[in-house]
Amino acid sequence: MQQQTRNTGYPCTLICAVLLVLLSNGVSGQKQYSKARKLELREDVRRMFQHAYDGYLRHASNYDELRPLTCDGHDTWGSYSLTLIDALDTLATMGNFTEFRRAARLLEEKMDFDRDINVSVFETNIRIVGGLLSAHLLSKRAGVELEPGWPCKGPLLRLAEDVARRLLPAFVTNTGMPYGTVNLRYGVPKGETSITCTAGVGTFLIEFGTLSRLTGKTIYEDVALKAVLALWAYRSPIGLFGNHIDVQSGRWTALDSGIGAGVDSLFEYLVKASVLLNRPELLELFHEARAAIDKYMRKEDWYVWVGMNKGRVTLPVFQSLEAFWPGILSIIGDTEPALRTISRYIGVWKKYGFLPEFYNIAAGEASPNREVYPLRPELIESAMYLYRATGNEYLLEFGEHMLETLEFSAKTKCGYATIRNVVTHEKENRMESFFLAETSKYLYLLFDEENFLHNDGSGGELLSTEDDVCVVQAGAYIFNTEAHPMDMSALHCCHAHNEDIYTSLDLQRFSPRAILERSKKRQVALQEQWVPQCHPENNEFFNKEDENVQAQDSGKEQEREQSGASTTMAVDIEVFDEFQQPAGDLLVSNFEQIREEREVNESLHRKVVTRNQLTVSDLDEFFAQRRESFASASEALNYVKTFMANYTMDVAFIQGLQLYDSNMSSVLGTGAQKEYESRMRTLWQLYELQQQYVANIRVIQGLGLLTFPADGDRIPSHLTEVLDSLDKSAHLEHIDLQDLETRVSNTSSPQLVNIRKVILNARNAYAIAMVNTSAMQEFAIRIYLSGTSEASVRIHPLLEDAELSQEARKRPFKLAEERALFSYARRIVDFRKRMAETVDRLQTLMQDIPPPKRKEATVDSQDANADASTVYTQTQAQMAAPAQKPEPSQEAKQSTQIQKGKLAENGSGLGEEESGCVWSQLVQTILRKTTVQRVKFDEAVLQENTRKALEKHARKELPHHLFACHRPEYIEGFAYRDFYPEAL
Repeated sequence: MQQQTRNTGYPCTLICAVLLVLLSNGVSGQKQYSKARKLELREDVRRMFQHAYDGYLRHASNYDELRPLTCDGHDTWGSYSLTLIDALDTLATMGNFTEFRRAARLLEEKMDFDRDINVSVFETNIRIVGGLLSAHLLSKRAGVELEPGWPCKGPLLRLAEDVARRLLPAFVTNTGMPYGTVNLRYGVPKGETSITCTAGVGTFLIEFGTLSRLTGKTIYEDVALKAVLALWAYRSPIGLFGNHIDVQSGRWTALDSGIGAGVDSLFEYLVKASVLLNRPELLELFHEARAAIDKYMRKEDWYVWVGMNKGRVTLPVFQSLEAFWPGILSIIGDTEPALRTISRYIGVWKKYGFLPEFYNIAAGEASPNREVYPLRPELIESAMYLYRATGNEYLLEFGEHMLETLEFSAKTKCGYATIRNVVTHEKENRMESFFLAETSKYLYLLFDEENFLHNDGSGGELLSTEDDVCVVQAGAYIFNTEAHPMDMSALHCCHAHNEDIYTSLDLQRFSPRAILERSKKRQVALQEQWVPQCHPENNEFFNKEDENVQAQDSGKEQEREQSGASTTMAVDIEVFDEFQQPAGDLLVSNFEQIREEREVNESLHRKVVTRNQLTVSDLDEFFAQRRESFASASEALNYVKTFMANYTMDVAFIQGLQLYDSNMSSVLGTGAQKEYESRMRTLWQLYELQQQYVANIRVIQGLGLLTFPADGDRIPSHLTEVLDSLDKSAHLEHIDLQDLETRVSNTSSPQLVNIRKVILNARNAYAIAMVNTSAMQEFAIRIYLSGTSEASVRIHPLLEDAELSQEARKRPFKLAEERALFSYARRIVDFRKRMAETVDRLQTLMQDIPPPKRKEATVDSQDANADASTVYTQTQAQMAAPAQKPEPSQEAKQSTQIQKGKLAENGSGLGEEESGCVWSQLVQTILRKTTVQRVKFDEAVLQENTRKALEKHARKELPHHLFACHRPEYIEGFAYRDFYPEAL
C-alpha cells in the first residue's frame, strides 16, 4: 500500500516541479495571448456579469440576493438590496456609467438604514460601507452630478457614514474589539454573544480609515486601529492568532490558527491599510505575523492549520478562502513564493473545475461535506495581482479556464449558481452578491490591462477644493476584502486631520549621506560594546545570578537588622463583624476551610494526566463488552471505570464535540463550562464533573434558589438551614427518606425536612451515577456519535438496577469529595444569604427616612418654584378630610392632567406600587426585577476612550535600518514613496 502511494506521488511531484520552472522563467508555454484575444475574453466577462446583473434586477431587486434556479430573491444579510450596492462599483469598472448613475440615484432616494434589524457588523462593513464609499469615490468618473465639496461631501458618503455610525456601538467593549452583531436602530442586541471571529475584529481599517479621511471624523479610524492593536496584544506567545475570541475578556475560544476562514482578512488589511492610510507600522505587524505563519503553517508551499499555542498541525487542509494569500504576497513584492503557492491552488481548480471549500492535502481530495464552491473570488483575485506583478501568461490561461467552467457548469437562465458539489457539479439555488462585486470584477481586470483601476498614481486629475488643490483619480486604488476600490489619492483632498507628513520630518536628516554616517557610527558603537555571552569577560552574563542571590541575602539581613526582635512578637487582634460582635473564631474557621479547599484543588491540579487520546477502535471494543464476560458486578464496574480513566480528551475535542450541555449554564453560570473545557481530562474526570453539575442543579432547582425572593423575614434563617444541611450532607449517607422524616419531624419544621429531602435525593442520585455503567456507556456513545458519521450505536447494559444500588452503598465518600459535590449550590445559597442579610440591614437603616417628597409641576409660572413640602402637606390634608374636599373645576382637572403628564415625562410619575421609597427602588435594582433599559450610545465617550487607548501606540521614530537596507522595487508605487521621497 505504501509503495502504491509513492508511485502515485512521483508524477505529481514531477509535474509540479516542471510547472514551477515554467512559472519562474515566465514561459507558461502552450498559449500566447495577444491584445485582441485579451479584449475578447474581457468582453466575455462583461457579458457574464450583465447576465447575472440583469437577472437580479428582473427577479430579485427588492431582496439581498438572487436565487438563480427558481429565479426569485431572498434576504440574507440585512434586507437592504445588498447585491445592488455590492455591484455598483463593478458597473463603473466596466464602463457602464449610465446604469451606475441610475442605481446610485435610486439608492440616494430610497435607501433608509434606520431599521429594527440585527445585522453582521463584519458583512455590513465590507459590503455596505465599503460599497457606498467606493461608489462615492467613483462618482466623478461615472459622470454623476457632484455637489460642492466632493469628495469630502456627497449623498453616498452620507449614507456610508450613517451605516458606519450605527456600527459604532459594537466597539463599546472592555477590549475595544467589536461585537459580531448590532441592531441598526438600537445598538448591540440584549444577550448578544461576546465571541466573534478574528477577521471580524481586524477588518475595518480600510472602510473606517477612508471614512475618517473623507469626513474628518477620526473616531472611525481610531476604533478600527484600536481593535487591531487589541487583537495583536492577545496573540499567542509564538505569534499566532486563534479563530474566535471573546471581545469582552480577550479569551480565545477557538484555538486553531490558519490563514483561511475566520482569520484571512486580518492579514489582508494589515498590508492594504498600511498602503492606503500611510501607516508603515501596520506593514511591520504583517511581516512579524508572516514570520510565524511561515514557521508553523507553511508546508511545501501549502498552508495548514495549527494550534495557536504550540504550532502543531491540527487540520491539514486547504480552504478556498486561503487563496487570497498569493495576492497579498505579490502586493509586498514577494512574487516567487506566491507563484509556487498559487500553482498548488490552480492544480486543485483544474482537478475539479472549481475550488472546494476544504481540500484535504494529505488525501488529495475534497473533504466530505465540504465540496461546495459558492463562486468565490479569492483565487482569481490572486491571479490578477500576480499577473500585474509578473506578466506571466500562465495566469491568463487560468483565467480563461475559470471563465469557461463558470459558463459551462454554473450558468442558469437568470444568473450563476453556487456549485453544491465540485465533483458532480450539482448546483445550489444561491448566487452570493460577491459574484458580481468580486469574482466578475477581478476576472474583468485580469484581461483589461488598461483599466483605470490599474493606475499607480502616475497620472490624475486636479481638483480645486475649499482649502487647496488636490489630485483625484490617480490611485493607487486599494481594494477592500469585498473588492470595493478606494482611491488613495482622493483621501488627501479632505480635512487635513493627519498633518502634512513632511512637516514632522527633517528631510536633511534623511539624506543618503546623513543616513550612511549614522549607520556607520551605530555599527562601530555596537561592535565596540559587544561581548559574546560565552566569553569569560562577559561578567554581566556569568555573574548576574550570583549578584541577584547576594542582593537577596543582603536585603534579608537588612530586614532582620531593622526589625530586630519585632519579628518574633505575638500580637493579639480582636476581630468584629458588621454588627460589632466578636468574629475571630468564625474568621479563623473560614480561613481554615478555604485553606483546605485550596489544598484539595491544588492536589487535583497537580495530578499529571498522561495523554492517551481516545480512538474509534477503542470505543468499538468498549461497546462490544457483555455482562457475561465479567464474574461479578464489581468486576464489570471496575472495567468501565478503568477504561474511562485510561483515555483522555484534549480541550479542542471537548469543545469541538460539545460534550458540555450548554443548558447547565442557565443554572450554574458560564463558569461551569469554562471549568469543564479548561484542560485535558480523562473520560472519567469528564463524566464525574458532569454528574457533579447535575447534582448541584437538582439541589438548586429543587429548593427554588434561582427564583427565591431576597426580601422576607425568614429568608436569612431559611438559607442558613440550607447551608447547614449542605455541610452535613455526609451524615445523611445511609439514611433513607422515612428515617429522615422520623428524625426531624419532632424537632424541626417541615421546611427543614424538605431541604434535607432534596439534598439527600441529589446525593443519592449522584452516588448511583458514580456506579451506573449504563450512564457511562451513554456518555461514551455521545462522544462516538459526535465524532463520527454513525447514526446510532447498540450497547448491552453491564449492570442491573439492583446491582447498581448495591454497588452505590459500597462506595465510600471522602470528606473533600462531600464538600466539593455541592460547591456550586453552596455558592449560590451563600450569595443569596448575604444578599438577604444586606436587604435586612438596609431596610433597618431606611425605616427612619421619610418618604420622598414629590415636586409637582404646575402650568402657572408663579407656582413653578413652589416648595414641594407644601404640595405634599396639602395632599395629605385633602386625603384626611374627603368630606370637605370641593369638587375640582374644569381648569383644575386640566392642570392636574398636565402635571401628571409632565411627571410621567420626567420619570417621576410612578404609581405607588412601582415607585415607593428609595429603598424599594434599590431592592428592585439589586434583585434585577426592573426591565433592562437600552443604554444610550455615547459617541464622545467611545472616542475619548479610544484615544486614551491609542496613546500608548503613538508612532515612534522608525529604526535606522529601515532606511539603510536594500529597497525593494515595489516600494516605488506604495506608501513608503510618500513617507521618504528622497531618503532612499
